[in-house]
Amino acid sequence: MNDTKIHFKKITIVGVGLIGGSLGLSIKEQKLSDKVVGYFRDKEKLAFGIQNGFVDEGTTDFIKAIEDSDLIFLCSPVRDIILKLEIIKKNCSCKTLVTDTGSTKKKIVEAARGMNFIGSHPLAGSEHSGMHHARKDLFNNALCVLTPQGKKNQPALKVLKNFWASFGARTCVMTPEKHDHLLAFVSHLPHAIAFSLIHSIPDSYAKFSAGGLKDTTRIALSSPELWSDIFLSNKKELITAICGFKKELMILEQLLAKNKRENLVSHLKACQKRRLGLVAKS
Repeated sequence: MNDTKIHFKKITIVGVGLIGGSLGLSIKEQKLSDKVVGYFRDKEKLAFGIQNGFVDEGTTDFIKAIEDSDLIFLCSPVRDIILKLEIIKKNCSCKTLVTDTGSTKKKIVEAARGMNFIGSHPLAGSEHSGMHHARKDLFNNALCVLTPQGKKNQPALKVLKNFWASFGARTCVMTPEKHDHLLAFVSHLPHAIAFSLIHSIPDSYAKFSAGGLKDTTRIALSSPELWSDIFLSNKKELITAICGFKKELMILEQLLAKNKRENLVSHLKACQKRRLGLVAKS
């Protein structure tokens, strides 16, 4: 690995799904590595990944996948990332740069303590999973949050900033704790609400639903396995966010109970103004 030019001899992607597959396509498009190797649990997915150019090589042997890698991307669910970090610690050089794309960071960074590790979270993706939904422009104009372990590993941080920038992504740096607090409100809470909302509606009512319900609950199509890990690994911050949302629902409930239309309109306008601000920032 050359510090002045972002190029690697071997990059390993663990978990070649939507994010991992898009990484593979992006790395190959930008010629950032001599070889991109994918770790797969399934031989059929392995064959699909190679045939469709997501990776150059693939294997179901994790040790083989990570050996002699300059850069390892962990793109699996949070619980699996933590387990894989323990194996990497025992089988890779301390110089190997390791990062992840997990949606929570505190527990991952704690598990990676002592490694050449910088957490990454590209705020990109969709409710769809699987490499067949991957695309090489997924990270273009996306924000990627980097969560280093303190301020010691500045060379690795610089490498990853340049790495993500090569895909057209913007980067920002924050502590794992701040990341998890913020994401609990802007990502984890919306998913929790979408899952809960669709489950609160009786099955017999579904045929009467229109675009509003479908739009609001779209992200409830996301992987339950993936999001169970995310919720549990950030449960304290998510519970705080849920409590805040309950208070907002109570405000609306009280305005309805008082039957004062002017107050209700004023409240909804304030909500609308905040939503318009979100559009302007995106």
